[in-house]
Order: sequence, then structure tokens, then C-alpha cells
Amino acid sequence: MTNQTKQMLAWTALPFAAVANGALRDATYGKRMGETASHSLAVAPLAAVVRMWAGLLARRWPLRSRRSALGVGLVWLGLTLAFEFGLGRARGLSADEMLADYDVRRGRLWPLALLVVAASPLLAYRRRRAE
Repeated sequence: MTNQTKQMLAWTALPFAAVANGALRDATYGKRMGETASHSLAVAPLAAVVRMWAGLLARRWPLRSRRSALGVGLVWLGLTLAFEFGLGRARGLSADEMLADYDVRRGRLWPLALLVVAASPLLAYRRRRAE
């Protein structure tokens, strides 16, 4: 199995991180903040965890090229979107309800989390090459 494949499969840790992040939000600051603000704030710790995970993977299973890092990022993005919309569908949410989290005009910052998920393998690859 190639390092690229291993990194793609390592995405499976990210839903656990996202669920834990949401549970922490709901149990703590989410009780004192509005929904939009708490969901927006929750993007930061999740982004940090994703970046750290990508960095650990880059050390454990280094990628050979920028292209493979971009490929891992795109796979992570696709899996994340499939997970998001699959979970939303399982919860009985409509497409409009699910897409509301992506509306930055309404203060939703979730698209930033998706950007971090997609870019983290490439950023970790670049950092590792610079060391």
C-alpha cells in the first residue's frame, strides 16, 4: 500500500475529531453563545486538529510529490462532504438545512473547515520538504 493510499485512508480519524469538537462545543461555549457564533468558533479547533493530523501523517507516511498531496486533499474533501451530507440525510435534514452551514453571508464559516481539510495534506507536504 502506498503512502498516498495510507494518508487517504487516515481520513477516517477526522469524523471522530469533528464529532468530538461538536460535542465539546455543545457542552461548553455553545451553551453561552448563539448557534451561528458557536459553530463559527468551532471551526478553529477543528482546523487545528486537521492540520496537526496532516502533519503527523506527513512524517509517518511522506508523500512523493505535490500532485499526490493535492490528490490526498481532494479525496479528504470528497469524503468529508460525503460524510457531512450522508449524516445530515440520516438525521432527516433537508438539502436547504444542510447547505445553510455553507452560507458565509449569514456568518457561517464552515467552508473554511473544508478548505483546511482540502489544503492540509499539501501544506504538510510543503512543510516537510522545507525541513
